[in-house]
Amino acid sequence: MHTIIVVYQVAISIVTVALFAIAVYNVRRFVTLPREGAVSSVRVSVLVPARNEERCIEACVTSLCMQDHANMEVIVLDDQSTDSTPSILAALQKRFPDRLRVISGTDLPHGWVGKSWACATLSQHATGNVLLFTDADTTHQPHCVRSAVAMLEEQRLDMFSLIPYEEMHTMAEHIVIPMVHILYFAYVPNDLIMNNPRVSLSAANGQFMCFRRSSYEKAGGHDAVHNALVEDVFLAKHMKKLGMRIALVDGTHAVSCRMYTSAADVTAGFSKNFFPATSYNLPLTVLFLIHLATTYIAPFAFLIVSPVMSILQLSMAAGIRLLIARRFGMPLWHTLLQPLTAAWSIVIGINSIRWAYSKQGSRWKGRSYSRQD
Repeated sequence: MHTIIVVYQVAISIVTVALFAIAVYNVRRFVTLPREGAVSSVRVSVLVPARNEERCIEACVTSLCMQDHANMEVIVLDDQSTDSTPSILAALQKRFPDRLRVISGTDLPHGWVGKSWACATLSQHATGNVLLFTDADTTHQPHCVRSAVAMLEEQRLDMFSLIPYEEMHTMAEHIVIPMVHILYFAYVPNDLIMNNPRVSLSAANGQFMCFRRSSYEKAGGHDAVHNALVEDVFLAKHMKKLGMRIALVDGTHAVSCRMYTSAADVTAGFSKNFFPATSYNLPLTVLFLIHLATTYIAPFAFLIVSPVMSILQLSMAAGIRLLIARRFGMPLWHTLLQPLTAAWSIVIGINSIRWAYSKQGSRWKGRSYSRQD
């Protein structure tokens, strides 16, 4: 038994040190959105799908209409909202008549996910050579669009997405949301997403995705991922498989976002994506849940038996959170949260699997999606 414990502890220690090493690598190699971009005449269409977004739609659209890039349009699709989103958009259209268009969404076709259908519809109305899709819960600094164009042109990209500054107020947000940053920062060397052609080295964030229109259309647009709940990652993988150049960049200085506002929304939002992100691969998902438990929670159980290795493992996890906090503007006390983050993520993962195998399927914003086999 002692030998088994030692082998187990050595294995977990190697894993945590490797993850910390990737995070250290990313401190210097994580690609950053330019803070300034040269003035460009390229036509940009900023496209915003909106369904029941009364909390945030005004701030989002206002920030987009106030961009300093001259040749652009903002198009918002009201996806059959049942709250005050339509009236807010109507008022904004009067305020920004030369820059804002509002269109109404149609019924969701069979087999489509709501966001992909909304984005596909928006692309059909766009007139720009650059298509920038962004979520309704984001707000943008005035230079954001100009910097996005510079990013595409300077790095010769077909598509990139960015990580915004995440606004977090409730404890649930502080605990769960940074799990996304851990995956971005400690599991993939960031510059390889852009410079290595392997499809497995792909990542994306649907809160902000910017495309050359020609590349978007060549890839088939959102029609290519019409039934994917995690459309951002699968579209990025699809484009890379076609030989296109993609990137995931740090855009915390240009875009901010408050994804969720309560523990229930945090749990539901991530449950929608967790299992689908693995293409409903149950063994892979279960293996990742075991990894979360053994890497970030179990070390506490071994503090008495093997304190040196347990402290090493906990220190590596805390170190990862410290690097993420410094890079993405999070509180330094997040270094203490990783065991809670892992535990809540396990609950979310189990709930995501449960949803997928239920009759109703995954749920979001009043819609249900059956598992696609």
